[in-house]
Amino acid sequence: MKKKAAIKRLEKHSFEHQQAQVFIETPYRNNKFLDQLLSGLNPNTQLCIACNISTSEEFIKTLPVKEWLKQKVDLHKKPTIFIFQKEHFN
Repeated sequence: MKKKAAIKRLEKHSFEHQQAQVFIETPYRNNKFLDQLLSGLNPNTQLCIACNISTSEEFIKTLPVKEWLKQKVDLHKKPTIFIFQKEHFN
């Protein structure tokens, strides 16, 4: 519950100050952290997942949380960066 409240606080701060929030997690915890983000963030918040950057398996994608909920992504033990923000900056 603490982590969900922290995610909400950081999301509010991101919205108020028009800032992106950037996170990394221990690779074996990535799937759990993604689940926490998806359950804690507003459905319209933009979430970028950047995984295995600069490798042949590189994956970088930004979608609203509500769209990530429709997809299954396995990030277990893969170096990943999570970024969220209210909307795309111009």
